[in-house]
Amino acid sequence: MGIKPYLIFNLHNVRYAIAAESVTEIFLLPELTVVAEAPPDVVGLLNLHSEYVPVMHLDLRFGHKFDRCNVSDSVIVVESKDLKVGMIVHKVEAVNEIDDRYIQEDLAYGRERNIDRAFVQSVINLDDEMIILLNVDNLVRHPDALAALITEDDANPKLLPSSFYDNYFADATANTKSILHQRAVNLQEVTESESTIAPIPLAVVSIAGRYFGIDLGIVREFVNIRRITPIPCCPEHIVGNMNFRGEILTLIDISRPLDLATTQQDRYQKAVAIEIDDITAGIVVEEVYDVIDFRPEDLKPVPIAMNTKTASFLKGLADYQNQTLNAIDLPKLIAQGALTVEITA
Repeated sequence: MGIKPYLIFNLHNVRYAIAAESVTEIFLLPELTVVAEAPPDVVGLLNLHSEYVPVMHLDLRFGHKFDRCNVSDSVIVVESKDLKVGMIVHKVEAVNEIDDRYIQEDLAYGRERNIDRAFVQSVINLDDEMIILLNVDNLVRHPDALAALITEDDANPKLLPSSFYDNYFADATANTKSILHQRAVNLQEVTESESTIAPIPLAVVSIAGRYFGIDLGIVREFVNIRRITPIPCCPEHIVGNMNFRGEILTLIDISRPLDLATTQQDRYQKAVAIEIDDITAGIVVEEVYDVIDFRPEDLKPVPIAMNTKTASFLKGLADYQNQTLNAIDLPKLIAQGALTVEITA
């Protein structure tokens, strides 16, 4: 169970990664407001959904020579030490599910990538390429000083509105300034997505070597699979039927619709009997571990860069046993036609 999602991004053609669970939002660089007495690597403040967030440039954080910002730059907002901080990078690539075996502690990542080793957690050897895995907590330097920039007691921070372009984007055209300003305005709007996650009890199961949480409200029972009767001419995700207390229960392998790699040949040992509207089915799992109540703050948003089949059917991510738990939205999975369940008498 050593698979976790990592956000991969690029800075000066060097690939870096951070744990995806620490990422709350990703967006293109907006106009920022410079504040006096900020740490030297902080470019400015951003009004993000009516909450001020300090934004640093990784070039300045790493002590590299800083040229200028670009309209194509991205901001990755991370949460560390109870503080949200934005990091400016050149390009966000994707979120990859990476097995621990590809992560090595040898930090010999090359002289050309001159970075303080305190920022480096380890190195990911993926496809014969070294990706530097950064330590988010160490990147957020002086959290008290950053928090002081946005304290509620300071109703009138020393803002320097014009300094962002003077200091960090000197060649920005009028059109570029208009684009960045509109991005900033759009980000000020309060979204309801983070406040509508209701606390729900989840059944923790493993599928394809990863932890998933299933809403307990749709779970009827956990069952051991004994004898499966194959169903002719069915899609691959329909495993077959089994006798369930005198009823016929159709077993479904959701690892296929979720595009999860499976290597275990004998994985159909347990099932979670679910009931959604008029559909009753059994979700085959490798193991049932626990039933846990998750608070709203326990569920983290799915990283925006995770454009995969799996991400589209997740409610959020949570920490479980030092691993990532994926809270799956089974009603959505079925409602959108990813599963075809036809039960005949």
